[in-house]
Amino acid sequence: MTTQEDIRSTTADRHGFSEVGPDDTEAYVELQQSLAFTRLRSRSRRYLVSMAALFLAVFAGIVALMSWTSEPQGGSSVAGIDLTLVLAAGLLVLPCVVTVIHLVYTRRRLDPLAEIVRAQFERSRR
Repeated sequence: MTTQEDIRSTTADRHGFSEVGPDDTEAYVELQQSLAFTRLRSRSRRYLVSMAALFLAVFAGIVALMSWTSEPQGGSSVAGIDLTLVLAAGLLVLPCVVTVIHLVYTRRRLDPLAEIVRAQFERSRR
C-alpha cells in the first residue's frame, strides 16, 4: 500500500527536487504569482488553444471534403492517386506536423521561460 509520503518522495525524486515540506507552500504561492510563471502559463495556454483550433479546423475541413458528395470519391484523382487516399494520408500526417510544431515552439518559447521559473523556485526554497 502506498502512502502519501511515498508518492511525494517518488515524485520529488523523479523531478529532481528534494523532499517537499510544509514550508514550501509559501514558495509555491510566490512562484504562482510571479511574472515569469504568469507569462509561461499564458504562452502555454495561448499556444494550446490555437493549435487545438487549427487542428480541429483542418480535421473538419478534411472530413467535409471527404463527405462533400454522396458518391465515393474514387473517380476523382490527384496525380493518378485517389483523392480519398490523399485526404486520409493528410489525416495521418497532420498529428505529426502538429507535434513537430509543438516541439519547436516549446524549445524556443516555453523552455527558456520554464528554466527561469524553476530557478526562481529553487532560490525561494533555500
